[in-house]
Amino acid sequence: MNWFYADNGQQRGPVSEAEFDALVASGSIQPATLVWREGMAKWQPLSEVRPIGFTPGGPQPPPGATADGALPSSQLAGLGTGGVPCSVCGKSFTEDQVIRFGPTVVCAGCKPVFLQRLREGTQDSSLGAPGTLSTAELLATDYTMDIGGDLGRSWEIFKADAGLIIGASVLVVIAFYVSLIPAMVIGIIIPFGANILMAAAQGIMFGGIWHFYIRKARGESVGVGDAFSGFGPQALHLALSQVIPQIIVLVVVLVVFGTAMLGLLGTGSFSGGNQAALGAMGIGMIFAFVGVMVVLGIVMLMWVFAIPLVIDKKLKFWPAMELSRKMVAKHFLMTLLYFIVSALLSSIGMMACFVGMLVTGPWAFGALAQHYNRVFGRLRQGG
Repeated sequence: MNWFYADNGQQRGPVSEAEFDALVASGSIQPATLVWREGMAKWQPLSEVRPIGFTPGGPQPPPGATADGALPSSQLAGLGTGGVPCSVCGKSFTEDQVIRFGPTVVCAGCKPVFLQRLREGTQDSSLGAPGTLSTAELLATDYTMDIGGDLGRSWEIFKADAGLIIGASVLVVIAFYVSLIPAMVIGIIIPFGANILMAAAQGIMFGGIWHFYIRKARGESVGVGDAFSGFGPQALHLALSQVIPQIIVLVVVLVVFGTAMLGLLGTGSFSGGNQAALGAMGIGMIFAFVGVMVVLGIVMLMWVFAIPLVIDKKLKFWPAMELSRKMVAKHFLMTLLYFIVSALLSSIGMMACFVGMLVTGPWAFGALAQHYNRVFGRLRQGG
């Protein structure tokens, strides 16, 4: 069964049933999106389409489509070409084609869906359309956690394009480890130089793979080159988004353990043979180490979305780190659980002689991209 759908006034397709389901799950095809398949008399919004049985005999041209793939103007009248974005489908419309519910803008086609969501309590009328909110406006909103739903959507996307997703992910991982070789060499000459260079490489490499997975989550067309898009205008801020936390970690560790060592020297434990004091200080250092690691782990989790915010929304490194911290703080424990589930899913692949990681790794990362898109997708470029 092959599907066609409208996207910015252009016919897209044909796509298979699995690809179509993945586009719907990712939000690329919205309830108001016009769709058509063999057996349907005309193009209809997805919300009005009901499954009908037929035996496909190969893709047929959708009714009324022109040679260049454009849909007839009579069928595009409700899509709009510019102006105000609808908060449900994300398409742009003129003012006379939309209805306002407070700060929320809804097109006529999405009005029934929007009202139904309001009745069900699943639509927040204060939320903006994708890419329309400022940083302050986004911080004033909340978001939902949907680990199961994100994993489900990620799995559908993975199944529909497993070869490309695995290939791009493996290439980025290989490139990252290759980049560590010069970092380690420099680390021999410059103390902590390896840590800084590894952090910079991580920011740039992971920026590209985040960009790849985020675009897949949105149902956009991507290629292997997108997985290396970190090597672009945002490279510096991607690197700094990881280098700055690495420097902070190093400073904290040095201060804590430097202070502990000075304390040991002050007691004369090393020279005076005070074994009891030495033992007490040793135990104290262990607890201090554990405490520092826990605190730093919490801080790093709060900054986890800095990389995608830099590459996707073109934020500078510090505003990205701050926005990530403030949004994660809204649901910190659930975010922690989210990453624990993702880590467990990835570890399952490791138990299968690492081959399973080619499936579980992209699956878990794709779910995180789904979560990121739900939390930060409404933010406009540049914040």
